Amino acid sequence: MDWGAVFSDIQKWMIESNEVSKRFPISSDQYWEWVVQSTGTIGNKYNNHPLVSKFLIALISFQEENYKRIAGRNS
Repeated sequence: MDWGAVFSDIQKWMIESNEVSKRFPISSDQYWEWVVQSTGTIGNKYNNHPLVSKFLIALISFQEENYKRIAGRNS
C-alpha cells in the first residue's frame, strides 16, 4: 500500500470539499451526493482497504458533525 498516495488523496479530497461547499451548502443533497461519490472513488482506488475505509468514514463523520452543528444553529 502506498500510504503517501492515500494521504495525498485524502488531502486533495479535503481541499476539494472546501471548494464544493462553496457551490453547495453542507445541508444540500448535492454536497452529500458528492461526498458519497468521491469517498467511494477513493475507497475503490485502494481496493477498499480496511484502514483506508476507516479514514474515509472519519471524514464523513466529521462532515456529519459539522452539518449537525450548523443545522442546530438554524433551528
